[in-house]
Amino acid sequence: MKHISDLTCCRALFAGWVFAYHLNLQAQYADSLGGAAALVRHGSLGVDGFFILSGMVLAYAHPDLRLSFPDARRFWGKRLARIYPVHVAMIVAMALMIGSAWLLHVHPRDPERFGFGEMLRHLLLVHAWGMSDRWAWNYPSWSISAEWAGYLAFPLLWALLRVQNGIGVAVVLPLTLLGVAAAERIAVVQGLSLTYDGGLIRFFPEFIAGIMVLPLLRHVPRWLPARPVALAGGIGAIAAAVAGSETATIAGLWFVLAGLMVAGRRGQPPLLGRIPGLIWLGEISYSYYMSFALVETLQATVWRRFATPPAAHPLLYVVTTTALTLAVATLTWRLVEMPALRAYGAFTRRRAAARLAFPARS
Repeated sequence: MKHISDLTCCRALFAGWVFAYHLNLQAQYADSLGGAAALVRHGSLGVDGFFILSGMVLAYAHPDLRLSFPDARRFWGKRLARIYPVHVAMIVAMALMIGSAWLLHVHPRDPERFGFGEMLRHLLLVHAWGMSDRWAWNYPSWSISAEWAGYLAFPLLWALLRVQNGIGVAVVLPLTLLGVAAAERIAVVQGLSLTYDGGLIRFFPEFIAGIMVLPLLRHVPRWLPARPVALAGGIGAIAAAVAGSETATIAGLWFVLAGLMVAGRRGQPPLLGRIPGLIWLGEISYSYYMSFALVETLQATVWRRFATPPAAHPLLYVVTTTALTLAVATLTWRLVEMPALRAYGAFTRRRAAARLAFPARS
Protein backbone atom coordinates (compact mmCIF):
# COMPACT_ATOMS: atom_id res chain seq x y z
CA MET A 1 0.00 0.00 0.00
CA LYS A 2 1.41 3.37 -1.05
CA HIS A 3 1.72 5.79 1.87
CA ILE A 4 -0.07 9.08 1.19
CA SER A 5 1.74 11.69 3.24
CA ASP A 6 -0.84 14.42 2.62
CA LEU A 7 -3.41 12.37 4.53
CA THR A 8 -0.97 12.09 7.44
CA CYS A 9 -0.66 15.88 7.34
CA CYS A 10 -4.45 16.17 7.50
CA ARG A 11 -4.34 14.29 10.80
CA ALA A 12 -2.05 17.03 12.16
CA LEU A 13 -4.36 19.78 10.89
CA PHE A 14 -7.46 18.15 12.35
CA ALA A 15 -5.79 17.59 15.74
CA GLY A 16 -4.57 21.19 15.74
CA TRP A 17 -8.04 22.49 14.91
CA VAL A 18 -9.60 20.55 17.81
CA PHE A 19 -6.81 21.71 20.10
CA ALA A 20 -7.37 25.37 19.15
CA TYR A 21 -11.05 24.93 19.97
CA HIS A 22 -10.30 23.55 23.44
CA LEU A 23 -7.74 26.26 24.14
CA ASN A 24 -10.38 28.86 23.39
CA LEU A 25 -12.84 27.29 25.83
CA GLN A 26 -10.49 28.32 28.63
CA ALA A 27 -8.49 31.25 27.27
CA GLN A 28 -11.29 32.96 25.28
CA TYR A 29 -8.81 34.27 22.73
CA ALA A 30 -10.96 33.85 19.61
CA ASP A 31 -12.53 37.31 19.94
CA SER A 32 -9.15 38.84 19.16
CA LEU A 33 -8.87 36.97 15.84
CA GLY A 34 -11.51 38.91 13.93
CA GLY A 35 -12.96 36.90 11.06
CA ALA A 36 -11.06 33.77 12.09
CA ALA A 37 -12.91 33.60 15.41
CA ALA A 38 -15.72 31.47 13.98
CA LEU A 39 -13.18 29.06 12.55
CA VAL A 40 -11.69 28.49 16.01
CA ARG A 41 -15.12 28.13 17.63
CA HIS A 42 -15.97 25.35 15.17
CA GLY A 43 -12.69 23.52 15.77
CA SER A 44 -14.56 20.54 17.21
CA LEU A 45 -15.35 19.64 13.60
CA GLY A 46 -11.77 18.45 13.27
CA VAL A 47 -13.05 15.27 14.92
CA ASP A 48 -15.47 14.83 12.00
CA GLY A 49 -12.51 15.07 9.66
CA PHE A 50 -10.89 12.23 11.60
CA PHE A 51 -14.05 10.12 11.24
CA ILE A 52 -14.11 10.55 7.45
CA LEU A 53 -10.37 9.94 7.20
CA SER A 54 -10.64 6.80 9.32
CA GLY A 55 -13.20 5.14 7.06
CA MET A 56 -11.30 6.11 3.94
CA VAL A 57 -7.90 4.91 5.14
CA LEU A 58 -9.28 1.61 6.46
CA ALA A 59 -10.87 0.87 3.09
CA TYR A 60 -7.63 1.85 1.34
CA ALA A 61 -5.46 -0.26 3.64
CA HIS A 62 -7.69 -3.37 3.63
CA PRO A 63 -8.97 -3.78 0.06
CA ASP A 64 -9.17 -7.57 0.34
CA LEU A 65 -10.53 -7.93 3.88
CA ARG A 66 -12.88 -10.91 3.83
CA LEU A 67 -16.06 -11.21 5.83
CA SER A 68 -14.81 -14.10 7.94
CA PHE A 69 -14.14 -14.37 11.64
CA PRO A 70 -10.36 -15.07 11.31
CA ASP A 71 -9.87 -12.03 9.06
CA ALA A 72 -12.09 -9.85 11.25
CA ARG A 73 -10.27 -11.00 14.39
CA ARG A 74 -6.90 -10.07 12.91
CA PHE A 75 -8.28 -6.71 11.80
CA TRP A 76 -9.75 -5.99 15.24
CA GLY A 77 -6.51 -7.00 16.95
CA LYS A 78 -4.50 -4.65 14.76
CA ARG A 79 -6.85 -1.74 15.38
CA LEU A 80 -6.98 -2.39 19.12
CA ALA A 81 -3.17 -2.41 19.26
CA ARG A 82 -3.27 0.95 17.49
CA ILE A 83 -5.63 2.74 19.87
CA TYR A 84 -5.75 0.94 23.21
CA PRO A 85 -2.25 1.31 24.74
CA VAL A 86 -2.32 5.11 24.50
CA HIS A 87 -5.92 5.15 25.75
CA VAL A 88 -5.01 3.12 28.86
CA ALA A 89 -1.81 5.11 29.41
CA MET A 90 -3.79 8.35 29.53
CA ILE A 91 -6.27 6.89 32.03
CA VAL A 92 -3.41 5.72 34.24
CA ALA A 93 -1.70 9.10 34.00
CA MET A 94 -4.96 10.86 34.81
CA ALA A 95 -5.53 8.56 37.81
CA LEU A 96 -2.02 9.23 39.12
CA MET A 97 -2.47 12.98 38.70
CA ILE A 98 -5.89 13.03 40.40
CA GLY A 99 -4.63 10.78 43.20
CA SER A 100 -1.62 13.01 43.81
CA ALA A 101 -3.87 16.06 43.90
CA TRP A 102 -6.11 14.42 46.53
CA LEU A 103 -3.05 13.71 48.70
CA LEU A 104 -2.19 17.41 48.46
CA HIS A 105 -5.79 18.30 49.37
CA VAL A 106 -6.43 19.70 45.90
CA HIS A 107 -9.78 18.34 44.78
CA PRO A 108 -10.90 18.21 41.13
CA ARG A 109 -14.06 19.89 40.04
CA ASP A 110 -16.93 17.39 39.74
CA PRO A 111 -15.05 14.41 41.28
CA GLU A 112 -17.81 12.03 40.14
CA ARG A 113 -16.21 12.20 36.69
CA PHE A 114 -13.40 10.03 38.02
CA GLY A 115 -15.50 7.24 39.54
CA PHE A 116 -15.01 3.53 39.00
CA GLY A 117 -18.09 3.13 36.82
CA GLU A 118 -16.89 5.75 34.36
CA MET A 119 -13.42 4.19 34.35
CA LEU A 120 -14.88 0.79 33.51
CA ARG A 121 -16.86 2.22 30.61
CA HIS A 122 -13.71 3.92 29.34
CA LEU A 123 -11.66 0.74 29.63
CA LEU A 124 -14.33 -1.16 27.71
CA LEU A 125 -14.44 1.63 25.07
CA VAL A 126 -18.21 1.95 25.28
CA HIS A 127 -18.50 5.41 26.84
CA ALA A 128 -19.70 7.01 23.58
CA TRP A 129 -22.33 4.35 23.00
CA GLY A 130 -24.97 6.13 25.08
CA MET A 131 -23.71 4.55 28.30
CA SER A 132 -22.29 7.67 29.93
CA ASP A 133 -23.97 10.89 31.01
CA ARG A 134 -20.98 13.21 31.46
CA TRP A 135 -17.49 14.13 30.42
CA ALA A 136 -15.22 11.80 32.36
CA TRP A 137 -11.60 10.68 32.66
CA ASN A 138 -9.79 11.30 29.36
CA TYR A 139 -12.82 12.91 27.76
CA PRO A 140 -11.49 13.28 24.15
CA SER A 141 -11.48 9.48 24.02
CA TRP A 142 -15.23 9.53 23.35
CA SER A 143 -14.22 9.68 19.69
CA ILE A 144 -12.00 6.62 20.14
CA SER A 145 -14.97 4.79 21.64
CA ALA A 146 -16.99 5.72 18.54
CA GLU A 147 -14.10 4.65 16.31
CA TRP A 148 -13.99 1.28 18.07
CA ALA A 149 -17.66 0.75 17.21
CA GLY A 150 -16.74 1.54 13.61
CA TYR A 151 -13.86 -0.94 13.69
CA LEU A 152 -16.16 -3.66 14.96
CA ALA A 153 -18.61 -2.95 12.14
CA PHE A 154 -16.04 -2.35 9.39
CA PRO A 155 -15.67 -5.93 8.06
CA LEU A 156 -19.42 -6.08 7.40
CA LEU A 157 -19.67 -2.51 6.15
CA TRP A 158 -16.76 -2.96 3.76
CA ALA A 159 -18.15 -6.22 2.42
CA LEU A 160 -21.41 -4.42 1.60
CA LEU A 161 -19.99 -1.13 0.32
CA ARG A 162 -17.00 -2.15 -1.79
CA VAL A 163 -19.19 -4.01 -4.30
CA GLN A 164 -21.36 -0.98 -5.03
CA ASN A 165 -21.54 0.10 -8.64
CA GLY A 166 -21.99 3.64 -9.84
CA ILE A 167 -25.68 3.66 -8.94
CA GLY A 168 -24.96 2.38 -5.44
CA VAL A 169 -22.31 5.02 -4.88
CA ALA A 170 -24.65 7.72 -6.17
CA VAL A 171 -27.28 6.58 -3.66
CA VAL A 172 -25.15 5.91 -0.57
CA LEU A 173 -23.08 9.10 -0.57
CA PRO A 174 -26.06 11.50 -0.52
CA LEU A 175 -27.58 9.36 2.22
CA THR A 176 -24.48 9.85 4.35
CA LEU A 177 -24.79 13.62 3.93
CA LEU A 178 -28.42 13.40 4.96
CA GLY A 179 -27.25 11.39 7.99
CA VAL A 180 -24.83 14.16 8.93
CA ALA A 181 -27.57 16.78 8.61
CA ALA A 182 -29.97 14.59 10.62
CA ALA A 183 -27.39 14.16 13.40
CA GLU A 184 -26.94 17.92 13.57
CA ARG A 185 -30.71 18.39 13.75
CA ILE A 186 -31.09 15.75 16.46
CA ALA A 187 -28.41 17.50 18.49
CA VAL A 188 -30.28 20.81 18.28
CA VAL A 189 -33.69 19.34 19.12
CA GLN A 190 -32.61 17.03 21.93
CA GLY A 191 -29.76 19.16 23.29
CA LEU A 192 -27.08 16.56 22.61
CA SER A 193 -23.40 17.34 22.18
CA LEU A 194 -23.02 14.23 19.98
CA THR A 195 -20.00 13.14 21.96
CA TYR A 196 -20.58 10.89 24.97
CA ASP A 197 -24.33 11.40 24.46
CA GLY A 198 -24.81 10.46 20.84
CA GLY A 199 -21.35 9.96 19.42
CA LEU A 200 -22.39 7.04 17.23
CA ILE A 201 -25.12 9.12 15.57
CA ARG A 202 -22.44 11.59 14.59
CA PHE A 203 -19.80 9.01 13.73
CA PHE A 204 -21.34 6.44 11.41
CA PRO A 205 -22.57 8.66 8.53
CA GLU A 206 -19.13 10.27 8.29
CA PHE A 207 -17.28 6.96 8.66
CA ILE A 208 -19.37 5.41 5.87
CA ALA A 209 -18.84 8.50 3.68
CA GLY A 210 -15.11 7.97 4.11
CA ILE A 211 -15.35 4.29 3.19
CA MET A 212 -17.31 5.18 0.05
CA VAL A 213 -14.41 7.20 -1.36
CA LEU A 214 -12.74 3.96 -2.47
CA PRO A 215 -15.70 2.53 -4.47
CA LEU A 216 -16.15 6.02 -5.92
CA LEU A 217 -12.59 6.02 -7.29
CA ARG A 218 -13.53 3.32 -9.79
CA HIS A 219 -15.83 5.85 -11.43
CA VAL A 220 -13.59 8.94 -11.30
CA PRO A 221 -12.30 9.80 -14.79
CA ARG A 222 -8.56 10.21 -15.20
CA TRP A 223 -9.01 13.72 -16.55
CA LEU A 224 -10.60 14.97 -13.32
CA PRO A 225 -7.97 17.07 -11.51
CA ALA A 226 -7.63 15.86 -7.92
CA ARG A 227 -5.84 18.75 -6.26
CA PRO A 228 -8.31 21.43 -7.40
CA VAL A 229 -11.08 19.27 -5.89
CA ALA A 230 -9.17 19.16 -2.59
CA LEU A 231 -8.49 22.91 -2.74
CA ALA A 232 -12.13 23.72 -3.49
CA GLY A 233 -13.18 21.48 -0.62
CA GLY A 234 -10.79 23.25 1.74
CA ILE A 235 -12.02 26.69 0.74
CA GLY A 236 -15.61 25.53 1.06
CA ALA A 237 -14.99 23.97 4.48
CA ILE A 238 -13.38 27.15 5.82
CA ALA A 239 -16.14 29.36 4.41
CA ALA A 240 -18.85 27.07 5.81
CA ALA A 241 -17.21 26.96 9.25
CA VAL A 242 -17.02 30.75 9.33
CA ALA A 243 -20.67 30.89 8.26
CA GLY A 244 -21.63 28.41 10.98
CA SER A 245 -22.85 25.54 8.78
CA GLU A 246 -21.55 22.29 10.25
CA THR A 247 -23.00 20.02 7.56
CA ALA A 248 -21.44 22.07 4.76
CA THR A 249 -18.13 22.13 6.61
CA ILE A 250 -18.10 18.34 6.90
CA ALA A 251 -18.97 18.03 3.20
CA GLY A 252 -16.03 20.29 2.39
CA LEU A 253 -13.71 18.14 4.49
CA TRP A 254 -14.88 15.08 2.57
CA PHE A 255 -13.87 16.71 -0.73
CA VAL A 256 -10.49 17.67 0.72
CA LEU A 257 -9.73 14.11 1.78
CA ALA A 258 -11.17 12.51 -1.36
CA GLY A 259 -9.12 14.83 -3.57
CA LEU A 260 -5.92 14.13 -1.66
CA MET A 261 -6.62 10.38 -1.80
CA VAL A 262 -7.04 10.51 -5.58
CA ALA A 263 -3.88 12.58 -5.98
CA GLY A 264 -1.89 10.21 -3.79
CA ARG A 265 -3.08 7.11 -5.62
CA ARG A 266 -2.11 8.71 -8.91
CA GLY A 267 1.42 9.15 -7.59
CA GLN A 268 1.34 12.94 -7.55
CA PRO A 269 3.93 14.51 -5.22
CA PRO A 270 2.68 15.64 -1.80
CA LEU A 271 1.28 19.10 -1.33
CA LEU A 272 0.83 19.46 2.42
CA GLY A 273 3.79 17.15 2.97
CA ARG A 274 6.12 19.90 1.79
CA ILE A 275 5.40 21.93 4.93
CA PRO A 276 8.29 21.28 7.35
CA GLY A 277 7.33 19.26 10.40
CA LEU A 278 3.73 18.61 9.35
CA ILE A 279 4.25 14.91 8.58
CA TRP A 280 5.84 14.36 11.99
CA LEU A 281 2.99 16.19 13.69
CA GLY A 282 0.60 13.95 11.78
CA GLU A 283 2.44 10.87 12.99
CA ILE A 284 2.12 11.91 16.64
CA SER A 285 -1.39 13.36 16.19
CA TYR A 286 -3.13 10.48 17.98
CA SER A 287 -0.93 10.82 21.04
CA TYR A 288 -1.33 14.60 20.82
CA TYR A 289 -5.11 14.38 20.64
CA MET A 290 -5.23 11.96 23.56
CA SER A 291 -2.82 13.99 25.72
CA PHE A 292 -4.39 17.44 25.83
CA ALA A 293 -7.12 16.54 28.35
CA LEU A 294 -4.44 15.52 30.84
CA VAL A 295 -2.67 18.85 30.40
CA GLU A 296 -5.93 20.79 30.33
CA THR A 297 -7.01 19.22 33.62
CA LEU A 298 -3.62 20.01 35.17
CA GLN A 299 -3.72 23.57 33.91
CA ALA A 300 -7.27 24.11 35.15
CA THR A 301 -6.29 22.89 38.61
CA VAL A 302 -3.17 25.06 38.79
CA TRP A 303 -4.86 28.22 37.52
CA ARG A 304 -7.81 27.69 39.83
CA ARG A 305 -5.39 27.21 42.73
CA PHE A 306 -4.00 30.67 42.05
CA ALA A 307 -7.50 32.09 41.60
CA THR A 308 -6.63 33.32 38.11
CA PRO A 309 -8.84 32.55 35.11
CA PRO A 310 -6.91 31.61 31.94
CA ALA A 311 -8.86 34.27 30.05
CA ALA A 312 -7.01 36.89 32.11
CA HIS A 313 -3.70 35.79 30.52
CA PRO A 314 -4.68 34.03 27.30
CA LEU A 315 -1.23 34.11 25.66
CA LEU A 316 0.43 32.56 28.69
CA TYR A 317 -2.21 29.86 28.89
CA VAL A 318 -2.01 29.04 25.17
CA VAL A 319 1.80 28.87 25.13
CA THR A 320 2.17 26.77 28.28
CA THR A 321 -0.67 24.40 27.39
CA THR A 322 0.66 23.91 23.86
CA ALA A 323 4.21 23.26 25.05
CA LEU A 324 3.14 20.85 27.77
CA THR A 325 0.80 18.95 25.44
CA LEU A 326 3.49 18.62 22.79
CA ALA A 327 5.94 17.31 25.39
CA VAL A 328 3.47 14.77 26.80
CA ALA A 329 2.42 13.70 23.30
CA THR A 330 6.01 13.18 22.16
CA LEU A 331 6.79 11.06 25.21
CA THR A 332 3.58 9.06 24.79
CA TRP A 333 4.32 8.46 21.12
CA ARG A 334 7.88 7.32 21.82
CA LEU A 335 7.28 5.34 25.00
CA VAL A 336 3.80 3.90 24.46
CA GLU A 337 2.36 4.19 20.96
CA MET A 338 5.34 3.13 18.84
CA PRO A 339 6.59 0.35 21.19
CA ALA A 340 3.07 -1.10 21.32
CA LEU A 341 2.82 -1.15 17.52
CA ARG A 342 6.26 -2.74 17.22
CA ALA A 343 5.36 -5.35 19.83
CA TYR A 344 2.13 -6.20 18.05
CA GLY A 345 3.95 -6.42 14.73
CA ALA A 346 6.47 -8.83 16.23
CA PHE A 347 3.65 -10.88 17.75
CA THR A 348 1.82 -11.22 14.43
CA ARG A 349 5.04 -12.20 12.64
CA ARG A 350 5.67 -14.94 15.21
CA ARG A 351 2.11 -16.17 14.81
CA ALA A 352 2.47 -16.23 11.03
CA ALA A 353 5.79 -18.09 11.26
CA ALA A 354 4.27 -20.63 13.63
CA ARG A 355 1.37 -21.26 11.26
CA LEU A 356 3.78 -21.83 8.38
CA ALA A 357 5.98 -24.13 10.45
CA PHE A 358 3.15 -26.25 11.84
CA PRO A 359 2.65 -28.52 8.78
CA ALA A 360 6.38 -29.31 8.70
CA ARG A 361 6.36 -30.32 12.38
CA SER A 362 3.24 -32.38 11.80
